[in-house]
Amino acid sequence: MSDATIDPSLATTRAIIHLDRLRANVDTIRTRMPGIRMMGVVKADAYGHGAIAVARVLEDAGIEHLGVATVAEGLHLRREGIETAIMVFAPIRPDWVTAATTACLDVVVDGGESVRAAASSAGRLRCHLKVDTGMGRLGRVPKDAVDVLRAIEHAPNLDLGSIWTHFARADEPDSDATDRQMDRFDAFISGLGGSPAPLHVAASAGVFAHPRSVDPSRYDLARVGIAMYGLLDLPDREPTATGLQPVMELVSRVTALKKVSAGTPVSYGSRWTAPRDTWIATVGAGYADGVSRHLSNVGAVRIRSGVYPIVGTVCMDMFMVDIGPEEGMVDLGDDVILFGAQGPTAFDVARQTDSITYVPICAVSARVPRMLA
Repeated sequence: MSDATIDPSLATTRAIIHLDRLRANVDTIRTRMPGIRMMGVVKADAYGHGAIAVARVLEDAGIEHLGVATVAEGLHLRREGIETAIMVFAPIRPDWVTAATTACLDVVVDGGESVRAAASSAGRLRCHLKVDTGMGRLGRVPKDAVDVLRAIEHAPNLDLGSIWTHFARADEPDSDATDRQMDRFDAFISGLGGSPAPLHVAASAGVFAHPRSVDPSRYDLARVGIAMYGLLDLPDREPTATGLQPVMELVSRVTALKKVSAGTPVSYGSRWTAPRDTWIATVGAGYADGVSRHLSNVGAVRIRSGVYPIVGTVCMDMFMVDIGPEEGMVDLGDDVILFGAQGPTAFDVARQTDSITYVPICAVSARVPRMLA
């Protein structure tokens, strides 16, 4: 039986996707970038939220561009009837060309190999030139990117859709690294004698922390991912200061409940021992669902109105919670909030696991049904 055939009503753990919050976040983001078009980034199954449902909301909201990581992700959207322009962030490869052309996907060119792959298309392809201004990952540095640009312009079957770059430290508002990257990018465009195509440099952190990156006199577009999902995390700023709302809530259930005596070890490795007689609730979610093992003896969950610590080692399909010595605080079948808007939040989970907010939402596995609210 595949995950797709499992009845969601039988699932112990569910990811509740609040589409009303997604719509509100899109509105909030647009107020931060007037005059700039928005690309909704739906790669990695919309950061775990469900790419098809999210893409349909974005289409209804008038978003004209979607971003994915791979051609396979783009094809999935096309098969489900998504007609919006889709840009594939990974540089085009020879084995992707036919599929990308057939599905009318926009492709990224970052150097000689990718431009030659794009030019091998039997049809027309819209290409987006990526320039490396300091990320050091994809693209060529400005002096070398000129040759790549000229190769696109000289290919009779390629259209230049945009020129763009990606920031390495935009989530550090006090760093001048982002300004330096914009200076390099602007100098590159000036050296061309002006922009031959639309330009974009900002992602979520740029929109909220670097107003220059969404200056409509310079740039045409911003690529927005984590902010859409309400989980943009900037240093020294409360998450609520952005006006964004977390879209996902991860909920499981109490599947077992028992009282243990003081000195009782709990879970693999006996890494936690009950300091007193206490009630232990077993929750029906584990690292196979997306609950990080690093939350062992560190994390917490909400049951009813109380917040209780995770105790012992998180297992593949379950983990344990210390409810305390008083009987009746929780019952079998009670909902357990692993993260959500009321807390614990995905921000809390990220900090407890020395990670970032992208990780807990992307970690929610395919066996956890996404239930639209």
